[in-house]
Amino acid sequence: MRYKTNIRNSSGSHKFVSASTFTDCSKIIKLGLFMMLLFGLNASVYAQTGVLRGEVKDGETEEALIGANVIIQGTDKGASTDIDGRYVVRNIPAGEHEVVYRYLGFESKTITITIEAGETIEQNMELLPTTIEGEEIQVTARQRGQSRALSEQRKSTNIKNVISAEQIETFSDNTVTGALSRIAGMGHGGSNIRGVGAGSANVTMNGQRMGGTGSDRSVDLSTISSDMVQSLEVIKVITPDMDADALAGVINISTRRPVGGERDMNIRLGGGFQDRYVRHSGTQQRASLSYGDSPNDNYSFGFNFSYQRDPSANEIFRTEWESDAFEVNNETDVYDILSSVGSEFNYDIPERIGTGLQFTFQPSDISTYHVQGMFNVQNRTRHRYVLSYNPRMANYSAPTYTGNPDGGGGADAENQGTISYDPRLDESTTNQYTLQAGGSHRLDNMDIEYKVGWGHGRFSEDQYRMNFETSSDYEFVFDTEDRWNPTVEVADWSRASEPGFPGMNRMLFGGDGGTDGMDHRINSNVDNDFEATFDIDIPYSNGTIKTGVNASLTYKRGIGERLVRDYASNLNIANFKLIENGNWSIFNQRGSTYEIPWLVDLDQAKQFYINQTPRFTTDLDEWALETETSRYNANENTFSYYLMSNYKVDWFTVLGGLRIEHTDNSYTGRESIISGSGTFEGATDVSESSSYTNFFPNLQTVFSINNMTNLRLAYSRSIGRPNFNQLNPYVQINNATRSIQRGNPQLDPMLSNNFDALFEHYFMNVGQFTIGLFYKDMKDFVFSSNEVVDYSAANNDEGLTGRWNVNSFKNGEEATVYGAEFTWQQNLEFLPGFLSNLGTYVNYSYSQSIADLGRTDEQSTHGIADFLELIGQDVDNSYKYVTPLEGQRPHIVNAGLDFTKGDFFTQISYQWVAPSISAYAGVKTEVASPTYRRVYFDQYNDGAQDFSLTVRYWINPNFQFWFDASNILNQREENYYYNANYYPYTTELQGREVTLGIRYRL
Repeated sequence: MRYKTNIRNSSGSHKFVSASTFTDCSKIIKLGLFMMLLFGLNASVYAQTGVLRGEVKDGETEEALIGANVIIQGTDKGASTDIDGRYVVRNIPAGEHEVVYRYLGFESKTITITIEAGETIEQNMELLPTTIEGEEIQVTARQRGQSRALSEQRKSTNIKNVISAEQIETFSDNTVTGALSRIAGMGHGGSNIRGVGAGSANVTMNGQRMGGTGSDRSVDLSTISSDMVQSLEVIKVITPDMDADALAGVINISTRRPVGGERDMNIRLGGGFQDRYVRHSGTQQRASLSYGDSPNDNYSFGFNFSYQRDPSANEIFRTEWESDAFEVNNETDVYDILSSVGSEFNYDIPERIGTGLQFTFQPSDISTYHVQGMFNVQNRTRHRYVLSYNPRMANYSAPTYTGNPDGGGGADAENQGTISYDPRLDESTTNQYTLQAGGSHRLDNMDIEYKVGWGHGRFSEDQYRMNFETSSDYEFVFDTEDRWNPTVEVADWSRASEPGFPGMNRMLFGGDGGTDGMDHRINSNVDNDFEATFDIDIPYSNGTIKTGVNASLTYKRGIGERLVRDYASNLNIANFKLIENGNWSIFNQRGSTYEIPWLVDLDQAKQFYINQTPRFTTDLDEWALETETSRYNANENTFSYYLMSNYKVDWFTVLGGLRIEHTDNSYTGRESIISGSGTFEGATDVSESSSYTNFFPNLQTVFSINNMTNLRLAYSRSIGRPNFNQLNPYVQINNATRSIQRGNPQLDPMLSNNFDALFEHYFMNVGQFTIGLFYKDMKDFVFSSNEVVDYSAANNDEGLTGRWNVNSFKNGEEATVYGAEFTWQQNLEFLPGFLSNLGTYVNYSYSQSIADLGRTDEQSTHGIADFLELIGQDVDNSYKYVTPLEGQRPHIVNAGLDFTKGDFFTQISYQWVAPSISAYAGVKTEVASPTYRRVYFDQYNDGAQDFSLTVRYWINPNFQFWFDASNILNQREENYYYNANYYPYTTELQGREVTLGIRYRL
């Protein structure tokens, strides 16, 4: 529920204020403190019970076991061990009891204790690896790590997936983004949970919210090395003690630290290359160090360092299409024609440096204090080269050529097409920092936890875009019989004095007019998030009551400048040096269509631009068009209180609660005006603010079929706030183009009611089998809007007349996401002979979405409509024809098969994702194929796949050799508009990658 009142402030801008704007915050805090005090005063009613506490360790390695179950037989009492292997079981009735200790992959152990009223007993326990048929199962470090992850997943009251560092190391992924893509329900790219959107997940580092790195709310996890990670946790159903702005879920990254207080050191060194691109991008370099120790029982510390030089490259062939009418064989019809053909070669050189620090102080078994932080920096340099053929659309004489083959006159005699060359250098820096301090106290009658933290994200970028172009002297002949591999040739009847493809001296800086040769863009976004929480967890006879308060303060600013500059003298490509291996053939295909004949030394070109800055002049009107719509300052403060209870009987657990969040927002943007002649007339600040309160009920149940099998059902409500660039109250009125661009600070946040069901079974030899269903009913999702508005007298607060093209953002009516997930992970010891050394890791995700964009005649159907038609049911057209959400991949498959024998381990992995919509079209477009009609020319990402190989061999107990090969299939990734058979957009090739190295483990 959301309550707000629309009033106008003194500056004339709108302000949305809740019915109790000035008291909501204090009421929430006072309510929270009162409830916590009330529960604390009543926590002493359990005087007739006792407490059992202690540690659980691995009997072979003395390593603490995280997530081990401690169960008091015949009662509903029990606990799980924390990250240090410690546990506390409270409110145990006085008398004699049997205590069972369980952990995945280890033998259970049962002991008998006698406890008296008011007594606290300390009982430590050591468990040994499981044995089957007299043979000990080899419990490797990888299995121990995944056992910790699955134990945490199994003991959780909510639905989540956890993978350990040891399992991440079995894949060839260098970054957190790659590692996340191995989890069920994660999209290609690793941060889009169930297709809801990359910016819709709450991303945390060790529980501390991370600052965003773009103008939206997303966090770029491709900048963080997987070597920094202890475990990855994807929470798909939140609980009331978590921030509600987790529309898709929560991604929590735990950095490396000493596990269970044991000394641990890992050193990893290696390198590699992309076979096809190593001459340009160079070699990969990788080094990491992690060290953790607990010199005594009172404190532990950990340190991580990671360095990666992770170059990559790709080549792209691009086509753009339009439609027009032509007379062919005395019949007039509409045909598809090419509006642009381009070849592109890119290579990136990102360098990442990450450091993590952690210190924990435990003066007693009751109290723990911690300080931890992560500091990550990525410097990235991207080289881009694009060669394009640009026909003049008015010169098309037939669907396959422009101009007049007979050399006659006409409009094309003076104005023909061009060939352009656009080299570009992007230099960016991404900073991501988190810092957190806190404490916890495990008292006999309650747990108290508090923490404060800071998350910082910063992205800064310079783009140096150069433009070289011929004069308008070229006509073209196209062969589009194979639409994915068309060809283009310079026509013999072109006006150019030199036949065929132009030389370097004909590629002029800024084109024939010598203008706009340099396009320098500067982007910056800074995000600071401050958080403070205080929680109390109080046990009672059959469960716990937990309550707490939270404050989250976000300060974000951004700007994107564009400096379009002309040079005082004439230049061409011959004035610039080429790099070694200074040309490229796209896909090794012959012919000028796929040839980039010049690879300019972009570092030298950048230095030329800097040195010659006084000789460049800047177009201030172009600067205003871009800059004034991107500048913003935002402040978003959320205060919350929650109350939840966890009730447990022998076979049944229920968690229920309510979270209340009050949000205060303020935004500042720019209002600018462009005159009828295209001149910038000035800009002023414009501000908006809003306040609203939301309620988030939550109910989750766990039915324990047996010790290793659960059925989970859950309902939760979550929120997705619009992106900061969408809430930016900027307005730009362009009288020259009769267009208006504006943000929309009046956007409502998206609210989602979420329903989940999960059946899960765990194997004692470390594995799992799960089947889950999910359904999200979302209101007020945000989409880009492009519409023509008639500013009549009755609809004119802008002082405008006539029809204007308005670009903005709107709330959609509703959207639905639903689907299913399947996971199977198991060591196959039951197979005969050497096959018993095999293990498998498989997950499959199916998801669909239904979004209402106000379209009335869509061409695609969703899964429910397809199913109803399959069984012979009628489907209403308004229900059948829908639009999927952007980025929604209906099918995602991950599969891995591994083989372990002694010190040798190898694994093959396969990943496949289905096509998805990548961008909505704002208006309908005429198309000729397969039949003439007007359609929404949406852009699609085609399916993608990856096949990789990993090999690990322990040379001795301390040294390991590792080898990774990824993208072995090296298949092209294809993107298209509307219909893949007729409107290809891009074809991309990325190349195979091979890395190898050595690892030292203490």
